[in-house]
Amino acid sequence: MRTWLMMAAVLAVSVSPILGQVSGGEAIEVPLRVEDGLLRVTVDGPDGAKYDFVLGLGMTLITKSGAARMGEGISSLTLGGVPVETEQAVTVPDKGLAISGTVLAGVLGGMTLNKFDVLIDVPNQRLVLKPIGRSVRWAGVSLSNPVPLTLFHGVLARVDVEVGGQVFGGLLDLAAPHMEVNEPIRTATQFGGDRMDSFRMGYAGWTDLAVVVTDSPIFQGWDPQGEGFVIIGAPVAYDCAIAISWAHAELRTCIQ
Repeated sequence: MRTWLMMAAVLAVSVSPILGQVSGGEAIEVPLRVEDGLLRVTVDGPDGAKYDFVLGLGMTLITKSGAARMGEGISSLTLGGVPVETEQAVTVPDKGLAISGTVLAGVLGGMTLNKFDVLIDVPNQRLVLKPIGRSVRWAGVSLSNPVPLTLFHGVLARVDVEVGGQVFGGLLDLAAPHMEVNEPIRTATQFGGDRMDSFRMGYAGWTDLAVVVTDSPIFQGWDPQGEGFVIIGAPVAYDCAIAISWAHAELRTCIQ
């Protein structure tokens, strides 16, 4: 599964979608749940069809079987009434999104979400898409001051994080069920096993996060100097509301 999610991160840099400026109107709230460690949302198709998608922040991915089920309806997918960007979606083999014997329809990417200010609120089981405003405030949650993001082509979001008290670069990719780091981070922080003892992003900190250490070539593009890099997966959102504004290039987290 991880191979295709990482591919999405690479492909997202190769396209340049226009960051939509959606203003006015009401916020849209859709159910958000965690299953098998993944953030899941339901996407609607024509004629009442429902499709199970993973919430991600890169390219939109569609599995081959999902594309077959959708047929021509793939261009009419919606999330809470919001059109899902599928024009540049990447079709991937089913094995890339086969979870507990079920093949998911795909990954909902940042190319749909970046047209809004977005609240990922797993504790309250909701994903909120709010028209872009001059200031970002969220009802029902207390969030931190903004943390700056570096955006790539209006989709991918890079943020500095701390692992074991040391600062490294990180890429937000909530479609992953774990954190992922390259070998330079393990060498620098000397953690062992499959758990990350200390991770901090902005004003929030986490302990005991599931982590995979890999020498995937994907990391070379994000960390060419070999200083250490983190793929920030879904575990940071399980117990902590996170808000992202692509228009303002900022991130807010729960206050811990």
